[in-house]
Amino acid sequence: MHSFLFLSIISFLVGVLLSDNRTRGKYSAFLLASFSFVYILLCAFYIISNYFTGEGINDAVIYHLRYGLEGTGFGDYYLVIALGVGLFIFSFVFSFIYFRVIKNRFHPSPKQLRRVISAIFLIGAFAFNPSVKFLLNSFFKTLGFEDDLAKKHNFFDYYKPPLLQSFTSEHMNLVYIFAESFESTYFDETIFPSLVTKTRELRSKSIYFSDIEQALGTSWTIAGMTSVMCGIPLVTPSSKTSSQGNSMSKMRSFYSGAVCLGDLLKKEGYTLSYRSGSSLEFAGVDKLYKTHGFSDVKGLKELSSFLKNKKNKTPWGLYDDNLFDIVFNDFQKLSKSNKKFALFVSTMDTHHPYGHVSKGCKQNRYKDGSNSMLNAVICSDELISDFVKKIQNSSFGQNTIIVISSDHLAMHNMAINELEKGNRKNLFMVLDPRVEKGKEVEKKGTMLDVAPTILPFLGYSSDVGLGRDLLSEMPSLNTTFPNLNRQLESWTPDIAKFWEFPKIDKDLKFNIKSKTFKISNQTYSYPILLKLNDALEVMPFFEIQFKLFDATTLSGYLLGFENNDAFIWIDKCSKLEKIEDKIKTKERFCYVCGKLGGEIAYGVVSKNSTVELASLKELLAKESKDENLSTYRREVLQSMQK
Repeated sequence: MHSFLFLSIISFLVGVLLSDNRTRGKYSAFLLASFSFVYILLCAFYIISNYFTGEGINDAVIYHLRYGLEGTGFGDYYLVIALGVGLFIFSFVFSFIYFRVIKNRFHPSPKQLRRVISAIFLIGAFAFNPSVKFLLNSFFKTLGFEDDLAKKHNFFDYYKPPLLQSFTSEHMNLVYIFAESFESTYFDETIFPSLVTKTRELRSKSIYFSDIEQALGTSWTIAGMTSVMCGIPLVTPSSKTSSQGNSMSKMRSFYSGAVCLGDLLKKEGYTLSYRSGSSLEFAGVDKLYKTHGFSDVKGLKELSSFLKNKKNKTPWGLYDDNLFDIVFNDFQKLSKSNKKFALFVSTMDTHHPYGHVSKGCKQNRYKDGSNSMLNAVICSDELISDFVKKIQNSSFGQNTIIVISSDHLAMHNMAINELEKGNRKNLFMVLDPRVEKGKEVEKKGTMLDVAPTILPFLGYSSDVGLGRDLLSEMPSLNTTFPNLNRQLESWTPDIAKFWEFPKIDKDLKFNIKSKTFKISNQTYSYPILLKLNDALEVMPFFEIQFKLFDATTLSGYLLGFENNDAFIWIDKCSKLEKIEDKIKTKERFCYVCGKLGGEIAYGVVSKNSTVELASLKELLAKESKDENLSTYRREVLQSMQK
């Protein structure tokens, strides 16, 4: 991709140098200046995305743009933020100067050949631009073109709904450590001599899986956790398959249609807890765990009270030494309860790009200490090992399975050049007190396979989604398909359905204080637009802030509905009175429901107001073929876009 960006920039520069021979006045000059402004912004978008991911624009970038960046450790990214602002200013200044320079350069008879060459290079600049390529791919996906691979290999032939079976009366407790970006490559002595020593000792006594590749939709923190918990990659639904991808931050649940590891363990009586030193709101981590059986979920906000020094934090949150102290106390309390439990913890010190070294580390420098990320890794190696040994040496260690894994491969960080020299794999090892001798498992797998692989250590067996037990004879999907990522991409529309659309099966009642209402087991905030099918299943649309990939207003979404599409729109009364002029009230929120080509009912959102199910069914059953009415309403909606 980087080579394409280089070709794109060269094409752009050549095209710009020749473009004044095509200019005939201020209008064409303005067009070329606008062209330049958009082009530079697209280049900036790719460069900044690549800084974060090391892979240009990928699914991680799109997820966070759609979900939001709340909880991000912005303090670690001051340089890239400054770069982004600088590139935006540069694009504006360049375009403005370019316009001023060429707007009065009239060429009554410009050389035709130079005009053609300039046009070719400028078109080539966009054609080679990686951002344009990504946007075009995204556009074609939203059109719903069915992939040949999806036709050839049906998703539901490979997705296995979990069916948990207990094969023993002994069910161990579980402590699972998501070690941030702590991939197996750091164990490579030829690249990082004596970097990871203490965790290597643990690995030698564990069941260690040495060929865990990174699959599509698993390459960032929340995606890696989702793949482990649910056995499916994390996808952001397109507008063709659902609408929840357009404003995921307002969703109150996470993959609610999937049955995940937490759901299975909760049914077996496990107490489920999650601990993280970062903000729970980041990327929807809290929603993932709370949706799937976890009753005790705590992050930066909840754990900060345990700090003696409240200022002892990184831009991301707690240092790992403080986090592990808190988690070990939680482990002891859970163990003393004599109830089965699973305790998940997510570290943060090895987060890109620089890493952070906890003050409690004895080993806080790697070699000469010049690489801050490797300093963080050597410290994390010590902290993780010490935490594990405290558990093992406690009176509860013999009843506890400990899993250590990376959440994903490291992104662009201070050690990326060295990491790329290795055979990059995710870390995944299981420490079982009943196993005396370690074992390396070379079977090829992905993080999708983690849940079904660790369940037998707890005394259960079950496939989980697309995951397979790597200790069984059943092949993993990574061995089944020559290109698993390509296959997963073809299944994206099917996977997106796990966001699940609830069904209206009773009157809608509003909570004025929280500005929410419930449909089935899901809670929604308003303003909101709901699209309803004949079975009264809903697809929610929300207002969003990021404007590059989706429409940004509810009126814009409604404008795209067919005349016969049923909807409920809950918004400010002052806005809804434009589509239904009978609304005359001083109340803040109202609702309208019906079809663009038919009758629309309306009401005020107040403490005792409801949308009655019976009335809704009666309304939506009516004819909606009034083209004149539909045309009028569409004109109103278009005017609301201005």
